[in-house]
Amino acid sequence: MKITKNLTHVVSSVDFQAALNEKELANVLGEKGMQGFPAELDIAERTEEHVQIVALEDLLGFAKASGVNAVTYDVTYFPHADDVEIDYQVSQLARDLEISSEVIRSLCAEEIDEYLALDKERDAERPVHSIVEAYIGGTAFAWYGINEYPRLKRVILRKLIAGGAEAEHAFVMRASKLQMDYIDY
Repeated sequence: MKITKNLTHVVSSVDFQAALNEKELANVLGEKGMQGFPAELDIAERTEEHVQIVALEDLLGFAKASGVNAVTYDVTYFPHADDVEIDYQVSQLARDLEISSEVIRSLCAEEIDEYLALDKERDAERPVHSIVEAYIGGTAFAWYGINEYPRLKRVILRKLIAGGAEAEHAFVMRASKLQMDYIDY
């Protein structure tokens, strides 16, 4: 999403290609006469405004035409989720939403179980993300591939948005506390 000077939102959709593993990336790079070097590329930074995301073939063709003969890449695999991962994700979400993780766990127990079952079906040897990046003229150009995988946060947020007495109570109490804190000033 880009924001213009008059604060009008201009939305452009981005279609991500499927993530590739290291061998697949090496084959594509080799076909284009490019060298690839593994790097720790931060997925979150790929969405910053200075990064232009393009299709892999277009990126490699543009890089080659611009005199770039090497790119960096990163491939991310996720192991299957376990109780430790669930605790971590629920705690992060609870912190972000400023509600207790116990509320999330009690309201979303079925969704968490469903997520674990779906995640067990996923092939953990298949990458979930892969990134190829080239710097051309001071601008980062990137290809970002993603394979579908279950996301606990999305499932939980959908459930919390649907509501429930316990979630509503937690939000009302939080809002009331904020109002009381504000009145004290």
